[in-house]
Amino acid sequence: MSTKHVLYLDSLRGLAALTVLIFHYITMYWQFGGVFARFEHASRLAICLFFILSGFVLSQRFLGVKGKKWSVIEAIIKRPFRLLGVVWATVILGLLVNMIVYGLPLSQFTKSWSQFAIDFFVSPFDTGFKYNPPLWTIAWEIWGSMIVFAAVFCCGTLPKYLRLIIFSVLIILNIHNFYCAFVIGMFIADLHKNFYAASLVKYRNLLSVSMLFAGIVMGTMIHTGSSDMVISAGIEDGFRMIGAIVIFVAVMLNTVFVRSILEWKPVNFLGNISYSFYAIHFLIMKTISETVDTILNQYLQRDVAFCSMILLTFPIIIFAAWTMDKYIDKPCIKLSAWFTKRLIREIQDRIEIIRNMTTAIFKNIKALITIFLQKYRNTQDSFVLVQASEKDDNSSPVSEDNGTTKEDNKHD
Repeated sequence: MSTKHVLYLDSLRGLAALTVLIFHYITMYWQFGGVFARFEHASRLAICLFFILSGFVLSQRFLGVKGKKWSVIEAIIKRPFRLLGVVWATVILGLLVNMIVYGLPLSQFTKSWSQFAIDFFVSPFDTGFKYNPPLWTIAWEIWGSMIVFAAVFCCGTLPKYLRLIIFSVLIILNIHNFYCAFVIGMFIADLHKNFYAASLVKYRNLLSVSMLFAGIVMGTMIHTGSSDMVISAGIEDGFRMIGAIVIFVAVMLNTVFVRSILEWKPVNFLGNISYSFYAIHFLIMKTISETVDTILNQYLQRDVAFCSMILLTFPIIIFAAWTMDKYIDKPCIKLSAWFTKRLIREIQDRIEIIRNMTTAIFKNIKALITIFLQKYRNTQDSFVLVQASEKDDNSSPVSEDNGTTKEDNKHD
């Protein structure tokens, strides 16, 4: 897969993060309801798209490729360290914002400082949402990634049709939770990489634009049923997930229209910082809203105040996300790669030492067994010779004339 292709997938993730930001703008600074309710469904659509993208990107380089077992193990070790830096930074920032800006006590989030230390060091992916609400997706992200890596480790080199059957079973088994999105991403990645599915589609440009529009409409559809974000028994409950799948497939068809947007440099920039952007935006909005929003609403109309708040906070969020991406996320990526490679090398060296020791031990055992068997055979041979000698001694004696004289007479 080309670098350009991965770049516009990152851009798609950036647009999904921007959708979540718009939803939080509306809920925080505007009276929510009416047509704005579509943005609630759009944010859920964006979350589904996040997980499908993760399943696709994390699996596509391993599917159908042999000799990648150690690379998969390396990816498994690297993934938590790659995500951890931004989580830790925003957890600390979230705690400070709530305690200093809002004056909330520590007991509002956790029992004690020791419990906070446990949350911070032991379970940051599971408990980070208490300090920074958007981090609720990180627990799904980390465990969904592990499912992807486990699947490609076990099934990545199986026959491709068998892989699709296995992925289909995994989707059905996880149909009521977000893990199905990761497996759907793997399924699409396999179709795209090993079945060349996009090349089989006719009128790709027209179909892609139509699918993109249909996916957006379906993903933001307002209905009175359950707001569950995954596919379930009722199709209305799965509109968000189905919409995300349709949008993602539309992008993978590589239309000129989609590429003209996703390869635009500002969108590429947003895609590059999308993880930091998603993680930090809510805290900045929450911090500024405590003071500035009240002041703006005293002197401006509601819609003017809303637009002014966007113009004020959005550049700050972009700058903060870029700073976090440069000084926290990117160093964490490099550190995780360095640490993982050294750890894998150490593990491989230890395995090689154990293998050499085991080989030497087996050689010694084999030699001992060979010596024992040789001695056993020699003992058996000696026993047979002894038995034969005793039998010869016990046989009837031959007289001096018996046999020998006859033989001599024959010769004479």
